[in-house]
Amino acid sequence: MIRQIGLAILSMVVFCAGCKTISTSTINVNLDPSDRSVKTLAVMRFDDKFIQDEAVKGLIMKTISNPDAGEMLADMMTDELHRWGNYRILSRSEVKNKIKTSDAKEENLVKLKDYAALGKMLNVDAVVIGKIHKFGLSNMAVYARGSVSFTAECIDTNKGKMLWSMEMNESAPYKDEVDLAIKIVKEAVEKLKKETE
Repeated sequence: MIRQIGLAILSMVVFCAGCKTISTSTINVNLDPSDRSVKTLAVMRFDDKFIQDEAVKGLIMKTISNPDAGEMLADMMTDELHRWGNYRILSRSEVKNKIKTSDAKEENLVKLKDYAALGKMLNVDAVVIGKIHKFGLSNMAVYARGSVSFTAECIDTNKGKMLWSMEMNESAPYKDEVDLAIKIVKEAVEKLKKETE
């Protein structure tokens, strides 16, 4: 009897926690309105090492991190920035081909933070680099929650200064992490667009 009451209480706690959506976003824009030198931009593969190191965790509630989160988020960010139309955006395939031609590895170039070299290699005025803190799905038999958390910075490759940054953190019940990521990347770029107008 006590065990059944304990399970009922645990189920209620999980259910109530699942009803709450946690969402925070921060966009910082450091644009100089007189500086219009940035016309071309490339989005680099997001650093997802942190979530890859803990691919599956939890006993009762399993959290599974998406194995290709870095590439997926870079694709989403590229698409949304392209829709904005403020910059000429290199496609992810263009970025990969230019890096491959240079016999380099994308994650190493980002890790080195040599933005001038990236700018010359890709022939762009700025690059977007990002880091993923969460990109996964937590689930039990009666409960699922998608979580996405990342930071991104746009760096001027000529001056090395940060043009804008964004920090997104969202968790939603019964939502696939990929759908959730598409939603928050779109919201982030919309917010960025408003702040730069």
